[in-house]
Amino acid sequence: MAVVEMMGVSMVGPREEVEPVAAELLSLGNFEPMPLHYALEKKGGVLIGSGQGGARIASFRGNPYDELLDSLNAVFRMIPGEDAPIPEAGEGAPVILKREEGCDRSLPSLSYEEASEQVKSLQRMLAQWNERSESIEERTEKLTAAGIFLDELTAAGRGVEQALKPRFLSITLGRLPADGFKRLEEMEDVTPLLAFPVVAEKGYVLAVIFCSRDYHPEAQKLFRLLHMTEYELGEVFEGAGEALRERLRERLDSLSREARALKEAPRNYLERHRSDLERLYCSVFTMQRVYSLCRDRGEIGGIFVLSGVIPVPTLPKVEDVLDRLAPNTLLLTETDAELESRGRRLPTLLKNNFLVRTFQEIVALYSLPSYGETDPSPLVALSFCLFFGFMFGDVGHGLLLSAGAWLLAKKGVLKPAFASVIRIAGVSATLFGFLYGSVFGSEELLPSLWTSPMHGIDNLIRTSLFTGVAFMSLGVLINILALWRKGRTGKMLFDGEGVAGLLFYWTAAAAGLFAFTSGKVPAILYVLLAALFLAILFGGVLDRLIFGPQEEAEGAVVHTFSVFHSLLSFLSNTASFVRLAAFALNHAGLSAAVFMLSDMVHSLPGGALFRAAVLLAGNAVIVGLEGLIVFIQTLRLEYYEFFSKFYQGGGAPFRPVTWRGE
Repeated sequence: MAVVEMMGVSMVGPREEVEPVAAELLSLGNFEPMPLHYALEKKGGVLIGSGQGGARIASFRGNPYDELLDSLNAVFRMIPGEDAPIPEAGEGAPVILKREEGCDRSLPSLSYEEASEQVKSLQRMLAQWNERSESIEERTEKLTAAGIFLDELTAAGRGVEQALKPRFLSITLGRLPADGFKRLEEMEDVTPLLAFPVVAEKGYVLAVIFCSRDYHPEAQKLFRLLHMTEYELGEVFEGAGEALRERLRERLDSLSREARALKEAPRNYLERHRSDLERLYCSVFTMQRVYSLCRDRGEIGGIFVLSGVIPVPTLPKVEDVLDRLAPNTLLLTETDAELESRGRRLPTLLKNNFLVRTFQEIVALYSLPSYGETDPSPLVALSFCLFFGFMFGDVGHGLLLSAGAWLLAKKGVLKPAFASVIRIAGVSATLFGFLYGSVFGSEELLPSLWTSPMHGIDNLIRTSLFTGVAFMSLGVLINILALWRKGRTGKMLFDGEGVAGLLFYWTAAAAGLFAFTSGKVPAILYVLLAALFLAILFGGVLDRLIFGPQEEAEGAVVHTFSVFHSLLSFLSNTASFVRLAAFALNHAGLSAAVFMLSDMVHSLPGGALFRAAVLLAGNAVIVGLEGLIVFIQTLRLEYYEFFSKFYQGGGAPFRPVTWRGE
């Protein structure tokens, strides 16, 4: 249960072997590509070197299949009710759509140029359909407006001929944006024109504009400024006569049939060619993922270079892939120390059992551990349950919290990982409820297995302080171990959060215990405190005298303040753990208050119903609101009191390229 050890791998081989290797690495799902320059500088130039050979290597950072995949997704989205296929990983890569007997699981034989041409052909066909649909929509709109205009002429006792060949007025039928039509109306007072809306929809207005024939040339300039599309009335009506209205209706019916056919055309095409389209999508998807893994590759003279980071346990599988699929490809490895010495920041991959894995989310909220740092997840799993249960201990409330988290997760309100944390916290609260003998705030239904918050306050406070001392000590011990691993012996011994600081903390805790129990502190403890304080204060000097020059040294003033801050933080951090007892008492008191309020309303008319309502509402507030407060306080104890003693964080997550994404 720790941060997984990582290593670097570099593959060098013939160009034709890179794609099958990448496809198999995708299936493994444990390969994070590394920039090419790390491979070029590998082991002082053993791989290729940084000379002229390195300069001639062509680097490929992009993915040529990204655009193709986006285009195919857009094609499927253009069909109402259709989504792009959802490929699944086949046995041994690449992706497939169906697990049919005899399904080809080899890499697609379709070249990039062939796939690109097929995608472009699809786009051109859809563009033509779309263009035709827009044309039909425009003509339908024009003819509909003409029919409305014809009705208005008929109602006014005018014929079409009078509209087409006016003696004094120019009549224009056009389509313009709604704000443009509004401006046109505002100009009626200063220009010889009148505008009447015919149809208004989708932010546009179909309008009829009347103006004097002399003003028509100026009006047309105005129409262009307002982005108006002008319709020729002669074209719309195509010859006046008695059968004009019938011809308009027939043309509209014809356009409607054509529009329906065009609307169904993409779907009909998809149904006829679904197998081919899915195969094309599958091929493009496969190669897009392959080249996502190969995005940092390099090539020179038909030889590829591919470098990445893998977990150490994955190495045998990578070797097996190369033995099977790439016999001519050379595999070179590097340790984590070698990579870090060349400035490569290694990613963090955590491996824990299913119980501890849940609490990785709590750690991630703060920060992932940096590579090589101790993973605090197991300790967080233990301490989080302990702290939360201590403050929220109640059998009934714990069970309600767990049930509520399960229900909210099932409905999709809570993320599964977060819901799991709350469910486990609820179980912890239930167990502490048995220790307290508390069921929905009542301490009369169950016997207390340990102590009652309302009657054992002193016991709770002592336990809280002991818990604080234990976890603070554990944090410092982890920090001591980390400093020892880094070879910083002087800092490990003399730092305020090293051996000297821990001994000072224990001595101060012992002094405090003597002061509260017997009222007298042994003189030896004062001597020890003074000696340890001086050792911490002059730790830098002792470090240089014993272990040689330091890599970095603080100024005297800064160091002095750091020492006082470190030692005083022990006191403040330990005192913060008193909140365990305070919130346990608060929980019991709030529950008691709910019972008292329910007893008060019980004497009122309909008191039984009022009492039930108060009990339900009160317990809901306790579980919801107080549960949230206790959750936040638990995080505070983890992040500010516990983590401050040993945890740095700042790790970058391990992001392997997989079939589903990075």
